[in-house]
Amino acid sequence: MGIASWFGFKPTVIPPESTTIEPILDQIRWTMAGQTPEQLWREQPYLRMVTGFLARNVAQLGLHCYRHDSGGGRERVRDGVVARILGRPNPEQTGYELIRDLVHDLSLYDDAYLMVVRVVDSPTGWEVRNVPPRWVTGVVGKTAYSVDGYSVVFPKATRPVTVPAGNILHFHGWHPEDRSGGVTPVEALKGTLLEQVEAAEYRRQLWERGGRVGSYISRPKDAPGWSNEGRARFKRGWAASWSGDGAKAGGTPVLEDGMELKRVGFSAKEEEFVEASKLSLQTVAGVYYVNPTMLGQLDNANYSNVREFRKMLYGDTLGPTLAQLEARLNAFLLPMLGAGDGEYVEFNIREKLEGDFNESATQMYQAAGGPYMTRNEIRARMNLPSIEGGDTLIVPLNLGTPEGGVDGSQDEK
Repeated sequence: MGIASWFGFKPTVIPPESTTIEPILDQIRWTMAGQTPEQLWREQPYLRMVTGFLARNVAQLGLHCYRHDSGGGRERVRDGVVARILGRPNPEQTGYELIRDLVHDLSLYDDAYLMVVRVVDSPTGWEVRNVPPRWVTGVVGKTAYSVDGYSVVFPKATRPVTVPAGNILHFHGWHPEDRSGGVTPVEALKGTLLEQVEAAEYRRQLWERGGRVGSYISRPKDAPGWSNEGRARFKRGWAASWSGDGAKAGGTPVLEDGMELKRVGFSAKEEEFVEASKLSLQTVAGVYYVNPTMLGQLDNANYSNVREFRKMLYGDTLGPTLAQLEARLNAFLLPMLGAGDGEYVEFNIREKLEGDFNESATQMYQAAGGPYMTRNEIRARMNLPSIEGGDTLIVPLNLGTPEGGVDGSQDEK
């Protein structure tokens, strides 16, 4: 089933001279040393490392659907259109893959698109799909704050398709001149990435064309004369004894006639390859608001601050992205899908902030003032079957409530 048939209209040919269409991805059409953001992502390890780190850590949180109850609390919604869409948004993707691709697009382009379409033969009646920003070539009917549709060129298509704005969720960052799109962070990294491109090219040229001379032997100018035969004999003897797997390789040569063995070349430390590489990682991570320690730069890392950095990851680092995704999904996607009253989606960040089981158990025990889990709940956590009588909460008598009973009731006299 083609995308055009999903919307019930024929593909629209977009006239190039149309004044109602303005490109929304002009920020990714620049080239730097002949490379696009996609090519830089493929070739530059730090750019790929940071964007992948963000996308994978957001996607693995899990996006859950909840409903407010009458008591002011909430309950997890495990059935219904929204919950099923979050688990299987389309026949080819899982919920994890949808969010991962969404965050990847947002990180690389500062623009990301979800297309929401009705599909009669789908289990939920809907499908949600990522539209790579590269496919979006322009907008239709744009005003200062809104658009009527998007011109999308799908792979192997001969002409663009106009997708109504009502079927697109557009996630984007901030643009100083345009409130309907973002600016790719790669723009701010042009200098740093270009430096890495040139450094990698230089090292490749050095390995490919540079001399392999690590040391040389010098003779003083007043040394006895050397015939061509004597010079050739010395070179053959040196190569046979001290080079490669020669009989004396690794030993200490004895030089004559005032000869000296001298080293040439610069080490990686002297040419500051390592420091330049670290600086590049710090710059790329800084543009994406990620602490370099979380990416493996452990110069000043220790057990204590790494634990704190982990907590900061789901607050300061990923928090704004999570809030942006949740807000737009709740404001636009759920109404499209006909979600029930009080339903909303939220990333399952609490499990990541709880720490290990022992630490969490101690905190909840202190907060509850006593045992808070039954034996069967513990057994279920350990993947063990329930036992008879295991659903009763065991509370020591010295932890009774002020009313007199361990469960709030009065003790029998």
